[in-house]
Amino acid sequence: METKKLKRTVLIGLGGTGKWALLRAKKRFLETFGEVPPLVRFFLIDTTTANTDELSTASGQRVRLQASEILHIEARGASLLPKVHDEIREWFPPKADLKANILAGAGQIRALGRLALFANASLVYENLRDLLALARDYKDERPSGERNYIYEPYTPHLTVAVVGSLAGGTGSGIFLDVAFLLRQLMKDEDQLFGYFLLPDIYTNRPGTQNVEANAYGALKELDHFMSLRQNFSYTLGGRRIQVEKKPFDMVFLVNRQNRAGKTFNKVEDLAELLGLGLFLLSGPMGKEQADVFDNIAHQLNEQKGRYYGKTAHYASFGAAELRFEPERVLGEARRRALAKAIEDLVSENPPWEPAGFRRAIEEALGQAVPEWDGASGVRGATSPEENTRVIAELESNLPSIKSQAKEAARKAWEAALPDPWPYLEEGFRDYPLGSLIRGLEGVREALLQRKAALKAEAEGKDKELQEKVENLRSRYGNPSPSRRFPWGARASAPSVPALTQSRLAPTLDLAWEVGAAQARAELARGLLARLEEALERLKTLRMRLKNQAASSTDSTRTLGEECQDSAPFTLTLPPPYLAQEALVVQGGQVELSRLRAMGLRALLENTDQALKVLEPHEATLAKWLREALQRGDETLKEAVKRAFRELDQLAAPAWDYLDAWVSNPNLGYRELVSILGVGERESHLDPFSNDRGGDNEDLLNILAGNIHERSKLQKVATGDHRRVLLYRIEASVPAFALRGIEVYREKYETLSKDRSFHLHRAWEEGLEDLFPLPDPKEAARIWTWARLLGVIRQDEGGYTYQDTREVSGRRILLGVTPGEAFEAFSRDFFAFKEVEGQVVKRDRAFRQERLQEYLEKAREALQTREALQDGESWTEKDREVFAREKEALQALVEELSRFNPRSGQDLFPSL
Repeated sequence: METKKLKRTVLIGLGGTGKWALLRAKKRFLETFGEVPPLVRFFLIDTTTANTDELSTASGQRVRLQASEILHIEARGASLLPKVHDEIREWFPPKADLKANILAGAGQIRALGRLALFANASLVYENLRDLLALARDYKDERPSGERNYIYEPYTPHLTVAVVGSLAGGTGSGIFLDVAFLLRQLMKDEDQLFGYFLLPDIYTNRPGTQNVEANAYGALKELDHFMSLRQNFSYTLGGRRIQVEKKPFDMVFLVNRQNRAGKTFNKVEDLAELLGLGLFLLSGPMGKEQADVFDNIAHQLNEQKGRYYGKTAHYASFGAAELRFEPERVLGEARRRALAKAIEDLVSENPPWEPAGFRRAIEEALGQAVPEWDGASGVRGATSPEENTRVIAELESNLPSIKSQAKEAARKAWEAALPDPWPYLEEGFRDYPLGSLIRGLEGVREALLQRKAALKAEAEGKDKELQEKVENLRSRYGNPSPSRRFPWGARASAPSVPALTQSRLAPTLDLAWEVGAAQARAELARGLLARLEEALERLKTLRMRLKNQAASSTDSTRTLGEECQDSAPFTLTLPPPYLAQEALVVQGGQVELSRLRAMGLRALLENTDQALKVLEPHEATLAKWLREALQRGDETLKEAVKRAFRELDQLAAPAWDYLDAWVSNPNLGYRELVSILGVGERESHLDPFSNDRGGDNEDLLNILAGNIHERSKLQKVATGDHRRVLLYRIEASVPAFALRGIEVYREKYETLSKDRSFHLHRAWEEGLEDLFPLPDPKEAARIWTWARLLGVIRQDEGGYTYQDTREVSGRRILLGVTPGEAFEAFSRDFFAFKEVEGQVVKRDRAFRQERLQEYLEKAREALQTREALQDGESWTEKDREVFAREKEALQALVEELSRFNPRSGQDLFPSL
């Protein structure tokens, strides 16, 4: 039994997205191993029952979560819980909507998802505890005859993954608490990863107005705890949960558009990707892949950068596979080739003449009659009076003599009886089955005639024997009594000789010959029966083979069907849309020599098994690629390269971000690493082996086209010679760099006025924003200086600044009122950095060249701020801005008053 190694893996799904990700991962395991390995555990926590959801493998096997793998958390009387449940009342946000019951989902309300968790806290804790204990069970490593493989763990430590969506109510509402519970139950050496789906995939669906705001709130909380600065604890289900580590060792975010621009519009597609990521997490491609992943995760986790005060916590991954499935395209050619081979196999040409078999038959039927010892049991007469006795004894013993002759002949001739199968086996090496049947039928016709002749000969001899006996009876029977004449005289009877032994001998010898002739006829009849049995078996075999050929022909699919890959992250070679071109490379030729070498009896006794030798040798992707790139036409070559380009694009990390935010290498470390799984590295089973060069090197260049990408491409051996798997991991990026995050933030800020998108009332205002916003005092200082230096101007349209990053230098509107403009300025990182750069430049120039004017303008502006404090036309927000400006101006006036333009100058006289 083969041994497979995996990580001890626990996959925990949260909510609907987590459920489908688990099902997809389970499907992968079933398709790869034929079973769910005992080292892998599945567990779903959901507010909706999920027992009826299922998938099917390619072979039709059902994929579903067992009842023991599902925990349904519900909350009856949920609307009362914040009032009567002390733990819930402590954190439940006042603006969060309440439902009477939580029985079928959290309705995209994060707080309700967490409420359902707290309502079932003990149940959740106990199930997670038992789940981790089962995942460490030593019995999982013991071989079992009920399994397909022996499974061994790479290490005794657990790898745990939590998967779900940040957009809904259940997964987004419970993922942090589940992570904190797991941290308390796990060992320090265990790993905990998060796989979370971002909300973009849901935005075009009805009833999803909260998804972006939910995601932004969840990311704010996640970002806060991933940057955990101090330990804390809270009560959950009567237990004190100690939080001493960040919730996840690494967080993988997945979005609908990847770095290569590939866009996925179905939730099912992204659930497939999440399931593929969970599958790969367990290390199914081998120890090399598991080690590479662990090393990458460790390095990227340790090398997180800080971008403008924000830590880059987040990673993403992409994965795609290229499967070599020649049966999809080449199946028709192979079936036709098989049908043609069978047609050749059952052909009647060239004719077979079994001369050797015929000679053996003639020799067997022409054997000499065994000699008779003469012991007939009949004693000849010594006087005529004994003739009657002798004739009676003769008639009585004739059957015995014939029987003895038959048995003697049978024993003498049996060893020479020819067996047709050796001659058929010999003929099968060079002649088709139909020829053997036709040749055997010719032998049968001849044997039928021979049998009839022998039967007639035996019957003739037997008739001759009967006539001889009758003649003996009439000649040697008792003499007639003497006749008395009328006149009284008596006539004497004619004399009869005694039936002596010598006179009996010819008749006895003929009886022996009759028995031998009958034995010869029976021998022919037995040989004919044996021949007809062989002939019947051959004809039955021919019929089966013809049916097989007809079945192969009938089952061929029409070229053009299934002409497109349908699975989102799986491509196939040969290209299904280029069937004819693919057939040119490998038309499925079938050779009969291997079948002939097996022999006719093997074909008769196990036809299906024997016919398997007609199937072509198992093809490998490496061999087919070599043939396609060397012998295929340009259309096929381009199709192959197109498949690898799409593989490269599909495997791009499933997110996108603004490169400008993370392009400064002095701020942080960002890396993309690729794992390329092939059958065997640097061998004839490696499609990218360097010893081939040419087009094979071009394929590798598609996946890693420069020296940096090539250095980050880790090739690992999977043992699967019909698949290439490309797995990429990219890290680390701060949350504010994610593409579309500003839309999440806008929805969050707009909807937060009336709703809550957080899991704790204290987090409504107490968490830092995801964006690297300036300190409020620093923002006020730059804002004030910018207005003083003319960088920010006020006109009839409002407060604007000039964007020097654009050639046109257009002015950007911040707002109409001071409060509105300052708020926009302080919350726009790009605006702040642009204005700050212009302020620093102008401030330096004024201090050096126009210091006094600079100071006077600052004092003048200070007086105007003091006057505006009492104005009634301004809003409270405006007056707050004026107060900030006044404070900043006072500090500037003091600074300028002390400033000496010549201080700090190194004046050194020289010749």
